[in-house]
Amino acid sequence: MALRSSYHFPQELIFEILSYLPVKSLLRFCSVCKSWLSIISDQQFIDTHLTNSQKKPATLVLDNDFDNVYVDTREESVRLHVPPQRNGRARWMCSCNGIVCLTEQYGNVMYLWNPWTNHQLSKLCSPKGRGDWDESAFMFVYDSTCNDYKLLRLTFCVLHTYYYPPDRDYIANGLVADLYSSKNGNFKEINVPDNVKNIEVRTNSKCFHDLKTGVLYFEGSAAMVFEAVDGSVLSLWTLDDVCDDKVAWTKKFNIEADVKINCVFLHLGVGQFVAKNDDGHIFYDYKKKDVKKLLSPAPVGQFNSVVKYTESLVSLEVFQGFELLT
Repeated sequence: MALRSSYHFPQELIFEILSYLPVKSLLRFCSVCKSWLSIISDQQFIDTHLTNSQKKPATLVLDNDFDNVYVDTREESVRLHVPPQRNGRARWMCSCNGIVCLTEQYGNVMYLWNPWTNHQLSKLCSPKGRGDWDESAFMFVYDSTCNDYKLLRLTFCVLHTYYYPPDRDYIANGLVADLYSSKNGNFKEINVPDNVKNIEVRTNSKCFHDLKTGVLYFEGSAAMVFEAVDGSVLSLWTLDDVCDDKVAWTKKFNIEADVKINCVFLHLGVGQFVAKNDDGHIFYDYKKKDVKKLLSPAPVGQFNSVVKYTESLVSLEVFQGFELLT
């Protein structure tokens, strides 16, 4: 008579192993048994899995035609299939904890989407539409102090534009800020400091050409990348102290590689950035000083948004005010 072997793994060990697996695998494993389904559905597991996923940086790429969205890592590029319930093309994209926010051209309509757990979109229309000539920018964050997701929309209301070739200047006047909270489910206008309400942007200034990035979040500090006066090297600087009218910047390191890097888009963590050279978008590791081309097949000129991305099991149900589209 053959002896049957029986193995019992502690729930804590199963929890730990599963927390390192991709979301796609976890969704399949929900059907293995009731105990696995219970583990994967638990909020503590969802939080632990998210923490582990954040150690594996990736980028999300949106092309101008919005026909394709790609998740890019150093090893592969995966095309995501966006649900078709949108009214129009998306212009901007941001992401937080695996949730992707897509906004239409003027930022008045927003969609939320988790590419791995749900093939539906949630839609929210801003109560205060902005004009066709206004420009909007978005920031999507999670506030751990109150367990709340927040979406900030900054709208630059264009007052007038000057065209004096070969220079091109424009003045944006009347900065407006709207803040969405997932707990109360709506946008509310928040105060903008008087000293930044009127913003003048001169695109022909020397400072504009020296600046080779937007504002980055680097190891707990705001950071920017500047080019040396002679164009020989790019350097990353962090904003370490702001006191009254005095601002202190600290140089951290030079951007060095075997190929010339033109600009830097974002910091992924673990020493990696997304940058751009003459051949396209690249991953840059400042510790190893090596580069690798993004594998996304989208043409370089058609990249509309490149953002940091982490896959997760976070549900859209926590976002009050959004309407689930079917």
